Amino acid sequence: MSTTPEHHTETVRQSISTNVMVTMVARVVYLITRFFVPPFVLARMSMEAYGLWATAFILVSYIGISTTGLSSVYSKYVAEYSARGEHNRANSLLSTGLILTTPLCMALFGVVYLFWPWCMRYLKITPGLATEARVVVLIVVGSFLLSLCTSAFSDALTGVQKEAANQWIWIAAYLFETTLIFVLVGIGHGVRGLAEAFLLRTLLEVVLSVIVAVREIRWLRISSTLISRESIRTIFSFGGVVQIVSLFAIGLNSIERVLAAPLIGLEASGLLDISKKLPGMAASIPNAFTNSLVPAASYLQGALEGAAEARATLHKLFLKGARYMNLAAGYFCGFLAAASWPALFVWLGKQYDGAPLLASIFAVATQVHLMTGPGTSVLKGVGRPREEFYYCIPNILALAVFVPLSRLVLGTWTALGIGTAVAMSTVVSAVFFLRHANRILDLPSRRYVKAVVLPGFVPYAVAVPLALPAIWAVSQVGRWTGAGIVVLLGSVYTAVLAAVVYRLVLEQGERLWFRAVVANHLPRIGRVRVGEARRSDVAV
Repeated sequence: MSTTPEHHTETVRQSISTNVMVTMVARVVYLITRFFVPPFVLARMSMEAYGLWATAFILVSYIGISTTGLSSVYSKYVAEYSARGEHNRANSLLSTGLILTTPLCMALFGVVYLFWPWCMRYLKITPGLATEARVVVLIVVGSFLLSLCTSAFSDALTGVQKEAANQWIWIAAYLFETTLIFVLVGIGHGVRGLAEAFLLRTLLEVVLSVIVAVREIRWLRISSTLISRESIRTIFSFGGVVQIVSLFAIGLNSIERVLAAPLIGLEASGLLDISKKLPGMAASIPNAFTNSLVPAASYLQGALEGAAEARATLHKLFLKGARYMNLAAGYFCGFLAAASWPALFVWLGKQYDGAPLLASIFAVATQVHLMTGPGTSVLKGVGRPREEFYYCIPNILALAVFVPLSRLVLGTWTALGIGTAVAMSTVVSAVFFLRHANRILDLPSRRYVKAVVLPGFVPYAVAVPLALPAIWAVSQVGRWTGAGIVVLLGSVYTAVLAAVVYRLVLEQGERLWFRAVVANHLPRIGRVRVGEARRSDVAV
């Protein structure tokens, strides 16, 4: 088989296309299933109980920091080793990580079990929820740690450019969990039913990951005899930096709820979670790009190391990934920012004070945050995870200014004040990081603004004029009629935005690629050959 630079570039192009498409489909289906869960759950439990569920995942996120770096090591180095055919080194790395992580996860579960009374006081859990909260948190923590200590199998699939397989597993798992949620919560299990569904989903996901990894990766072998000092050094050198970065990233992602729970209470934490839910769900779809960029960049670094075109290829990978990701993010976030009130009303069936404004603010901040994803992914893929500190540190400094300022301006701690402060901090730190990443990758700021930033404003320009009359119309009717109006609004918005982007935003080569995709799936509409699009400058 050819091992020329052109062959490796074509391999990455094909794998990214497949992985991104499958991942986006998986996340669209996930968004659809999760769209119906919160209103169903909130109709059967209090906001305080829902706040407990949301806060439980903040706790497990911090616990997960212990192995997040290891997961990044798996993805990066398995990609490099497989590109070079060094399967023994890949097996050694996976075996070392899995065998070291298992006792660590067991120890972490023991720590949570022993320090639960302290956690309960910090979260201000009321006596009526105390018993149920303990069971829920322990189930969620145990499930999460099980998933983390067995992540070697799913991360190995990512490393060998088979992320699509992971996405099919994820689809099966979350569809299973969604069914269980409706059954268990519906028969009265409450918030404990959510935890039980999560546990059973995790078990299914782990089993399927092991089976698929063993079948798809013929050279895969896990054994205690493969533990090596080289693998331990790799894990701690690269993974250690990612661990610290992950600590900041997870903290910043949940900071508004971390602050709201002790300062205001679980109800405020639940309000912030609900307000951020739709933007967060929508963000999972554009994130398909970043999930595929890390192993792709690592593969290119391993396969094209020393080749003159390696840097140019990575440069194009970053710019195209950032452009398409921002367009995808703008499609969802622009609509949610403009139509947050009718979207939340028809989604939840009731109004929560402050939620629509918070949802609009979080939608804008989410898109800005997503713009940093391609940069952090490509830099991590080429072995520079430390660069993410240029996002985390400015974010922390901005929070130290904006959060107390919100208290000073409003006179008291409020969910709206905390959410706004967090969103402003995200925007400031994202701008700082993007300038830094562009300098490292030798990308002129003017070119980046033209190719990536400006197209992201187009969805807002289309959504706002359409949303204003829809907001008035929904306010005059009931929930289900309003849902029809929102669906109609979304359809018109999608059609108008697609026409505007195709005519005014896409370049000629991108139009050829788009028409080629249409030709593949709807032959009567498109007539352009796929090969013509491949020759155009639209991909890696």
